[in-house]
Amino acid sequence: MNQYFEEGEVFTWIKDKDRTGENLIIPLKMVKECHRTGSKQALIGENIRTGKKYFVKVLFCNDLEQVYVEKESKVQLYSPYIIRIYGGMLDDKNKRFITLVEYIEESDLSDLVRNRGIAGDSWNEKMRVCNRIAMKFLLGIEHYMSMYRQDPIIHRDLKPENILASPDGSVVKIIDFDWVHLHASNVTVMQRREQKGTPGYADPRYWNSYICRPEMDIYSAGLVLYFLYTGKHHFYGSEEIKNYMIGDDYAYQLKEMPGIDERLTKIIAKMIAREEDRYSDIREVIRDMKEYLLSSGELPELPELLETSQNQDTIRFSYRIGDVKYSPYVKNYRFVPIIFGTKQERSRNGRMSGHILSFYRFGSKIKALILHEDCHAVKVQKEGEVSEGDLFTYAGINIEILKIKR
Repeated sequence: MNQYFEEGEVFTWIKDKDRTGENLIIPLKMVKECHRTGSKQALIGENIRTGKKYFVKVLFCNDLEQVYVEKESKVQLYSPYIIRIYGGMLDDKNKRFITLVEYIEESDLSDLVRNRGIAGDSWNEKMRVCNRIAMKFLLGIEHYMSMYRQDPIIHRDLKPENILASPDGSVVKIIDFDWVHLHASNVTVMQRREQKGTPGYADPRYWNSYICRPEMDIYSAGLVLYFLYTGKHHFYGSEEIKNYMIGDDYAYQLKEMPGIDERLTKIIAKMIAREEDRYSDIREVIRDMKEYLLSSGELPELPELLETSQNQDTIRFSYRIGDVKYSPYVKNYRFVPIIFGTKQERSRNGRMSGHILSFYRFGSKIKALILHEDCHAVKVQKEGEVSEGDLFTYAGINIEILKIKR
């Protein structure tokens, strides 16, 4: 019998050290059950010590092989447009695997578009919000696909229900990496073929195959954009799904989008075209979207972390973690932790992960982004900027900024 968590139950979650070595222990109180069915349970948990909430996903696994193919806990991505996954814990005694995920109080895109509504008093205002959501969504995809160009991460289940978004588009998060293909993963599928993805959003050509290609997510993303801008599923009803699943021309032809600029419809049409005619790189989609939005005066302002200009010069930056000194050359920033962000510069005391704190460059400045709730700024001389002498701390160990030489 599955040992389900009950509301009010207290449980100490300890991250599986075999996966990352990160020392993360969180005392949880289960405050609300969201879902329970068969081998899965989902709850909202609260850190007893800090009050911070988490989304708790539980997989019951009498056969431990299920744990080995459970991949979401391994998705360690740091982007403002991707849900943060803290890791997983195997509770061997109760035969359950518990994944801890960032908790966001926002609706999924399906509920937002159909029930809550996109913010704005006019059509143009609503379109501006849709553009903001679309660009953040695409940049989130670009982030996970760009980690390993030779063998990119593939989500495999992009759909409106797997994107959280606020009515004004200020928050956009891609969620639910249950079916993800990870870099260098040999367990994307189990020994048998598995149907992955959602009918009406997955590329039918790959519905029942071992193949994982970026074009699969680009296809699904195009159908998500169709839903975002029209409020309708592109393929709807049993007869349409039947025709779509054949994988013939019907699955790769864009329906009309009344009121939507023809330049935008051409982009979406190319996203869902047959693979030989489809975008092969999400960066091409982003490029065309930017050109379209810029030409129409509707390109949204996005966070500096993703839109910094390219600089050729370098900054010599040095910092000390405990007794170990590091002096990386900092060029252009992209949203990957500068390690305290690389394996080569990971602290050697066994207590720190490379995903605690990121230093990054923006123009001529060095900035900091705290990625771990137990990491704190102790001394900061300039708001929004890292300076020589600044001090951070994690697990009783100091991270001191020594030199910034331009």
